[in-house]
Amino acid sequence: MASISSLGAGSGIFSADLVDQLVAAEREPTVQRLNLKQQRTEAMISAYGALRSAIEALKAPMEALSSADGLKAFTAVSSNESLGVSINESEVSRGNYSINVTQLAQAQSLASTSFADKDSTAVGTGTLTFNVGGVSTDVVIDGSNNTLQGVADAINDAGAGVSAGVVDTGSGFRLVISSDETGLDNAVQISVADDDGNNTDAAGLSQFVFDGVTSNMEQTVEAKDALLEINGIAISRATNTVEDVVAGVTFSIAETGTSTVRIEQDAGAVAERVQEFVDKFNALQDVISNVAGFNSATGQGAILSGDSTIRNIQSSLRGLLTTIVPGMENGDVRILGDVGITTDPSTGKLEFDQSVFKEQLKEYPDQVTMLFAEQDGVEGIAERAVNLVTDILGSDSALANRTDGLTDVLDRIQDQRDQLDLRMDSLRERLVRQFSAADSLIAQLNSTGSFVAQQLAALAPQNNQDS
Repeated sequence: MASISSLGAGSGIFSADLVDQLVAAEREPTVQRLNLKQQRTEAMISAYGALRSAIEALKAPMEALSSADGLKAFTAVSSNESLGVSINESEVSRGNYSINVTQLAQAQSLASTSFADKDSTAVGTGTLTFNVGGVSTDVVIDGSNNTLQGVADAINDAGAGVSAGVVDTGSGFRLVISSDETGLDNAVQISVADDDGNNTDAAGLSQFVFDGVTSNMEQTVEAKDALLEINGIAISRATNTVEDVVAGVTFSIAETGTSTVRIEQDAGAVAERVQEFVDKFNALQDVISNVAGFNSATGQGAILSGDSTIRNIQSSLRGLLTTIVPGMENGDVRILGDVGITTDPSTGKLEFDQSVFKEQLKEYPDQVTMLFAEQDGVEGIAERAVNLVTDILGSDSALANRTDGLTDVLDRIQDQRDQLDLRMDSLRERLVRQFSAADSLIAQLNSTGSFVAQQLAALAPQNNQDS
């Protein structure tokens, strides 16, 4: 770029400010045009983004209703707080159950005789063998752990299915061994290979024997299974969590006694899932109205008013609302209107009468399920909606193509800005060259004029003398 630091020095006419003003005047119309185009393009991208977000929000509730499990909801009520009930909705069915718990499951506990000290009194050496639940584990006791606390630590480190601790009774110390799990199958048997040569006496390591024949340990808590009756049927389990007796139901017992458990279908919970779909659909209509609506009073349309992509999306979604699922043409439930979902023609929004839905779900549960979810290879309305929305949001969809096209427009606008900068740089250089030449010429003319004036001034006195 030519220097303009002395521009105008010869004439006082052509200045750097004048060049800046001429360049700015040339630039401004194009800048304004590009700014307006960019603002509109960005507004359209934002509008498509809002539309995409609203469609994505619609997908989740439709997915929840697209499987038969989504049309199931159950509630479990126990008459006794000590009997907890949890359910798996995909497996459970309605039912009433009378529960009588007569015995809780217990983990077995054993206690040794008393020792004078837990850290210094020798208890013998050899090998303790624990058999719990059919699994045997050996624990070696030698000179490094030949104390009550040493035995307890060795047992805990062995992973034998039991835990051990030392209890201070006030008159001595006792080793306490407890099964990690409840139930008869987890009862503990302890055999000993005692280094003193006698494996069953009450001396040395054999004082910890409890093998079903010799009981040198005291059983302080007996191993027990949980015993209960469900509708008069006797049940036993190794734990107080009773599963797989009633399909999809888990009972958690904390006390003995009787309880009544009622498993009922929760139509309200299913209706709330449908309500979520209705709410998301209506939210989508609001977005469409905001970005593509037309105000007849003002004659103004929104940024995407008349957009064919949005019209096609609306048309496809509305078409689903009146779909009759194949095989349901003669059913009591055929379309969404039959389960309380209707369309307000003035707004395009859905209205949902939950009382109608709950009544139809109670009366025709299979047909309501078939209306929404896929059954026997036949797609329900929700399943079709999920597929439609997936296509609308796809990377090669019309919506994606429109957004990609607008992003390309922004790239071209930036290219045009870059080209404008180059043109303005070129214009500035040309103006500087032209103004510099004109300035030089004016400076020469000014110099010549000054010389002529000086010469005329010098001739004036001589002319006056001659006269």
